[in-house]
Amino acid sequence: MEAIEQMTKYEIISTVISTTALALSILIPLLQWIWRKWIITEKVKYYSTSQANLFFNQSGAYMRIYGIVESERKSTTIKKLKIIVTRKRDDQKLNLTWSYLISPVSQNMLGNYIQTLEVAHPFRVEADSIACAFVEYSDFSDSSGIKIRSLCANLASEIQEITPDSNYDQAIKRFSNSSNYLGAKSQIANDFFWEAGKYAVDIVVEYGKRGTKSFPYEFSISEKDYFDLQKNIDEILIAQLKSHYGIRPNFHSPMIEISERKIDI
Repeated sequence: MEAIEQMTKYEIISTVISTTALALSILIPLLQWIWRKWIITEKVKYYSTSQANLFFNQSGAYMRIYGIVESERKSTTIKKLKIIVTRKRDDQKLNLTWSYLISPVSQNMLGNYIQTLEVAHPFRVEADSIACAFVEYSDFSDSSGIKIRSLCANLASEIQEITPDSNYDQAIKRFSNSSNYLGAKSQIANDFFWEAGKYAVDIVVEYGKRGTKSFPYEFSISEKDYFDLQKNIDEILIAQLKSHYGIRPNFHSPMIEISERKIDI
């Protein structure tokens, strides 16, 4: 009888241990899931590759910035990227939103290596990993582009009058000296954002449910890059004329160095 009672005690202890182990095997993963899902928060970081391109064409002023996004502790979704560019000379601002994602791998197309673009869309970054953020930022409202394209459209009839009895050199000389051309050039020049000097750029990352974080950077435009970009004003206006003679436009898009900006606290 004592042996039976003694065995029963062992059975009780064994049952308690096995039940506890079973409960823990269920509870621990559940607590881990609750921790990851509801308690722990992601920590998003942005790193620039130090490279960016500046553009000015029929779409106005815009940028490409080549960067990387990291999500620490928890996976997250990058909902949107946007930038605020500030010209330090006069505090003039340019607000741009992501428009295209750029492939980090160039493709060989008939001997030319080009980067493929896709329309910007939210993308996921897994926990403790990084994702490429090569992004083209442009004016979502396209206000500058609408104005520029309207000015170009107004010159179309003048191009049609010049081209029938002129070669390219004759046509470009007549066209670029016309009052309509010079007036359109002056209007575009008034809205020209890129100048030689220093700029601040804040890269704003929207992520997760309501997360937003800004990363401060800066860059400078040299005199050479400024003059190259300014040449694009003429290139915008003569693009239609060049197209008539089968000549490709020659827009300049200088690559500049972008670096982290220190914030005074």
